[in-house]
Amino acid sequence: MTEAARRGWSIAERATIWFAGTTGVVVLGIASYATWEVRHSKDNELIEIATERLAQLRTRFFPPGELEGATQGREAFLRRRVEFGQLVNAIRMQGRDDNPLAVRVIDAPSGEVLGDFGETGLLPSDLRMGEQLRFFDGHMLARGEQLATDLHAIMVVNGAHQHEEWKNFFATAFAMALVSGLAAYFSGRYFIHRACEYMAELARRTREVRYSTEQVRIESGSVPAEIAELVQALEQMLANIRVEEDRTRLLARGLAHELGAPLQNLIGETEVALMGPPDSAEYRRVLESHLEELHDIGHAVGNLMTLVSWRGNDAPGDGESFDLGAESDLRIGREHSHAERAGIEFEIARRGDLMLEGDREALWLVVSNLVANAIDYTPRGGRVRLRMSGQAHGVSLCVDDSGPGIPEAERESVFEPFRRGSTRRGRRAGYGLGLSIVRGAVAAQGGSVAISTSEFGGACFTVELPRRRAKTT
Repeated sequence: MTEAARRGWSIAERATIWFAGTTGVVVLGIASYATWEVRHSKDNELIEIATERLAQLRTRFFPPGELEGATQGREAFLRRRVEFGQLVNAIRMQGRDDNPLAVRVIDAPSGEVLGDFGETGLLPSDLRMGEQLRFFDGHMLARGEQLATDLHAIMVVNGAHQHEEWKNFFATAFAMALVSGLAAYFSGRYFIHRACEYMAELARRTREVRYSTEQVRIESGSVPAEIAELVQALEQMLANIRVEEDRTRLLARGLAHELGAPLQNLIGETEVALMGPPDSAEYRRVLESHLEELHDIGHAVGNLMTLVSWRGNDAPGDGESFDLGAESDLRIGREHSHAERAGIEFEIARRGDLMLEGDREALWLVVSNLVANAIDYTPRGGRVRLRMSGQAHGVSLCVDDSGPGIPEAERESVFEPFRRGSTRRGRRAGYGLGLSIVRGAVAAQGGSVAISTSEFGGACFTVELPRRRAKTT
């Protein structure tokens, strides 16, 4: 682990603490709720027991026919007190042995206690007339009901058994919560640390990569799918780096190719001219040749700058509205001069509306590069024609030449940067950057470019441009 990593915080530690803490809180919450539900259930069980036994006392001590009589007061109860005590014991014995009970009978009009029955030790000292429902001492229940017209009975039920069951459930639930929390902590710690070990191993293997041609050497079957996906992403990144390295090498070779030959021509012709006797005509020829080479160098440098800037932004610049025909009137002079120096007939034909909305400089490069390429590959005395036509769907460009043409097998590859063609007008071979820029600019506009055979016998480049630049997402 690096020093910077040691100073930082650990995903493994934080994730383990958060995972264990969250699991513990959730389990404790569930355990608390379950414990409360069990306590509530046990309390309801006691209430049901007291209510049921009071109902048994009432119906067995006062049958339905007697409940409507007039002898239900204090004296009538005292005459049958022994019978009532026996009935209480009978009900207590037939009930659950784990819920002892006691009953206090009170004269309703006077509040006098007429008798305590059952396990009288359960009766609290503060038990009074009007008691309805009360829990006390943690597990005792006092339940009061009207026994007859002038008699009120209060039953006390010992719920120690239910209370013990609740305590056992409480202890079990929270023990399970504690065990679950500890299990979550240690299992989470193991798996999270294991995943972090994979990432640390991936970092170590990645640091071992010295060249983009190498790969991150981790067997995909020995790591989780997520780490394997990360490995694939790193390998893709290395592949992208390799592409960029290849592109950089290609640019360097192209720079040498595009600029080296013209510079050598300039140096060689200058040395030859200086070796002979002074001759103004020869000097003029050399200067004219130098001028042509300098124009080529300037064009190559412009194309290189354009290609590099596009790569940084992935597309030409923002769009604007302009007339491609008017643009050609202003900027086609260099191409005319180029054709004149090469001894080539160059003509332009225009018709229709040539308004476009797109990158003015990029679309003009389409025209100038196609024309320059046609002139370069057309022999002296040949012919180059540029046709521009406006149609409903957009603008069409067609550049014809009487050069050697482009073999069908090369028509796709000529758009690659620095792709070399078969022949070129008496000098170095190569299509250079021009056609690569043509394809990029046309694609950015949303158009298409195709190569066919010209009616002059050479190559014919046909470009279809929509009037508005294609929208990108």
